[in-house]
Amino acid sequence: TICWSGLEEVFPDVRSLCILHSSSSLPADSFSHIPLLEHLYLDGSHLAKVTSGAFAGLPKLRFLHILVSSSWGGVNVTLEPGVFQGLSSLEELTLAGMSLALAPAALLDPLVRVRSLRVDRAGARDLGELFCLLSPGMEKLETLELPDSMVSSIQNGGCSGSNPWPTVLLSRIRILDLSGNPVRRVEPKSLSVFQNLSSLSLSMVDVWVGQLWGSGMGRVNKLYLSSYALRQFTPSLSDLCTLVVKHGVESLDLRLALITAFTAEVMKRCGPGLRQLSVTSQDLSGMDLGFWTGTGQIQGLMMVLTKLTNASFCSAGGGRVWNLTSLILHENHLTEITTDQFSCMPLLERLDLSENHISSLAHRALQGMPLLRVLDLTHNKISMLGEDDFEGLPALEVLLLEGNKISGGIAHGVFRRQHRLQDLSLGEIDIIYQLYLNMLFLGFPTKLQHLLIDTGPGTYLTVGHVPAPEFPMLLELRGKMIQSSDCENNMFPMVRELKVGDGTKFDCNNIFLAPYFLNLESFEFSANPEKFATPYTTINQLRKLKRLKLTNLNFSNHTDPSVTFRNLTELRSLVLINCRLNFLTRSMFTDLVSLRVLRLYSESPLILLEGVFIPLLSLSTLVFDQVDFRCDCSNGWLLDWADNSRKTQVVLLQRQQCIWHYQRLNFLSTMERLCQTEDDFLSYVSTTAAVCTLLCLALGYRFLRWPCVVLFFRLRGWVERRVGRRWWRRRMGGQWEELIEGEEGEEEVRYDAFVSFSSGDEAWVLGEMAPMLEEEGEPRLRLCLHHRDFEVGKGIVDNIAENIYCSRRTVCVLTRRYLRSDWCGLEMRVATHRLLSEHSHRLILIFLEHISPFELSAFHR
Repeated sequence: TICWSGLEEVFPDVRSLCILHSSSSLPADSFSHIPLLEHLYLDGSHLAKVTSGAFAGLPKLRFLHILVSSSWGGVNVTLEPGVFQGLSSLEELTLAGMSLALAPAALLDPLVRVRSLRVDRAGARDLGELFCLLSPGMEKLETLELPDSMVSSIQNGGCSGSNPWPTVLLSRIRILDLSGNPVRRVEPKSLSVFQNLSSLSLSMVDVWVGQLWGSGMGRVNKLYLSSYALRQFTPSLSDLCTLVVKHGVESLDLRLALITAFTAEVMKRCGPGLRQLSVTSQDLSGMDLGFWTGTGQIQGLMMVLTKLTNASFCSAGGGRVWNLTSLILHENHLTEITTDQFSCMPLLERLDLSENHISSLAHRALQGMPLLRVLDLTHNKISMLGEDDFEGLPALEVLLLEGNKISGGIAHGVFRRQHRLQDLSLGEIDIIYQLYLNMLFLGFPTKLQHLLIDTGPGTYLTVGHVPAPEFPMLLELRGKMIQSSDCENNMFPMVRELKVGDGTKFDCNNIFLAPYFLNLESFEFSANPEKFATPYTTINQLRKLKRLKLTNLNFSNHTDPSVTFRNLTELRSLVLINCRLNFLTRSMFTDLVSLRVLRLYSESPLILLEGVFIPLLSLSTLVFDQVDFRCDCSNGWLLDWADNSRKTQVVLLQRQQCIWHYQRLNFLSTMERLCQTEDDFLSYVSTTAAVCTLLCLALGYRFLRWPCVVLFFRLRGWVERRVGRRWWRRRMGGQWEELIEGEEGEEEVRYDAFVSFSSGDEAWVLGEMAPMLEEEGEPRLRLCLHHRDFEVGKGIVDNIAENIYCSRRTVCVLTRRYLRSDWCGLEMRVATHRLLSEHSHRLILIFLEHISPFELSAFHR
């Protein structure tokens, strides 16, 4: 669960932010400290409330996606008024997985610059419910996507309160996506507001296509029709052609629809306007392959997952020429390409036959396509490439043969006519132990920019004497072992990006390849450390390198990691995946002054020595994909560095583990527990003790101040009487009894009464009470009055305690002022405690005012 306050650690110059969370609410001003943010993606499974002002302070935000990923239907998420206030630059908004039935009426009013709005899985039955949420001020809105929202009917019933749809706004919509909705009914004139759509997507359930041309909509350039579920939409081809003609459809895409009578006669009704036809996920194995003769204007045909076993369109066309420019027959059941199979398509530029079961190319199979630029034969079963297989393709630029196990050989000169070739991928070359690139081309295509070679167990690669390519190249090599002895050729210096993957060992003249690719800017290398032990230190010669990704290298053998990354001053991104590193030291990264991104993945325990990242002056992102640290305090510095570094964002550190006694433990919690220093512990204990002491003192002063004072003096008096008298008795011997009798006698007759009174009642005590008892009474009494009889220089508390214990009785003159006085309260408590401990003492209360019994303690009542 994300703590939104933790976002304060995100750098203020971040422009793209993706958050996956499980919080239930999005508070206000969550992103106000990131004012430059342009892209924001929020994915949560428990989001229930978005507070007003949640996106305040984001004046440059252009793309906002809010996704509730836990549900298929719409969840009731409370969107408070003003949620999108201040998003004046927002261009694209996506709300997925939340119901908008209870959304405020003016929710979208601030979004005046939005061009694209997507409301996914909203759970609305009627399309009008979603149209009514649109604000008239959204004048730039062109794309409206409402997929998977359970819309079952399209009817123009207006909005609540007899308000009409925002027709002016809807008339500007160019792209309307209603795919994934179980539409069962389209009422007449319900779509009349849309008169110039460039794209319309609909999912239907047992709907007659005639309802669409009766809906009142105007021209539609691209029309996507699909069945909500398999076999729930069964339109006739005749009705579809009528729809195409009535609405000027140029591109028709049919998915999961069950169509019958796919013939040339019916296709004539589609007219000359249809340019693109796409059919997906429908069994067309028995269709009439000459259907295209009914409308010879189709320029693009795509049939995917249609179970086609034959692609003889030309022979079925009876010799007619088809002006087709793109033919995609992806994921069908084709097994071979016969002679002149596509010869009636002289304008064809793209042919996609990928993921079929083609095992062979017949003689002249690819003839008659002089303009073909892209040929995709990936993931078939082609085992041999003959000399004339591609002879009729002089304009070919992209040839993809990846995923074919070529075991029958590759003829010399097979690509001799492909002088314009820019992208070539050769499938798995099996049982071919020598591959001569110059012999494949009988020269070399100087425009080649991407070359992929997938070899078998072992291949000896020879480039030969070829001219230098005109453009920088991307070279990909796959296989178990590739060796070459002519690495000093004209092609390797033009390679700017090199990918050697899948545990491939590639040696040039029996040494590592780096010295022969000195102009590399991007290098990805994946080795097999269990089989090959190769020193990789020559990587430091790639001085122009900007991106480096190393996977499964064994730095623990034959390679000094402190030398490998020297001289790479232009390197910006470094990814190290399971490279058998036990330590990361500062010397490894000394020259990486331009490095911005560092990603680490290690399955073995890894120790980061203190200060290892100090040389990385430009480092902005440090990612720990998976690092098994050692539970050792030598890694403890990393926590302080990650917490204090303001220029480097440390990612996924909280998910990492460390090894402790054959157990995997959370790295952060374990390090905090193991590596807490003595100073930290003492500071923690002393701070805790000080806080507890202050709390106790505060509470004691508030509630137990005077009882504690009385207890203190009682204990002191008891100690003085018991301990002091024993010590004095041992010292004085026989004189002790006489002294004690004299002292006790003197103490008993010192005062007859201690008078406790408030200063406000002093006039009555001195004017009436004291004269009457001391001068007029019989017998005359000796009173202790604090202003007269307290010993000068002694503390007030000492005087109170001593004089009360030297008096036979205590007289308390009670008034409301007396009860509010702290000193009077103390005198009363001391007298009460003496009364409880010495039953001979008496406490007399004199009430000068009427006082409620509830103002006194229970004992005094």
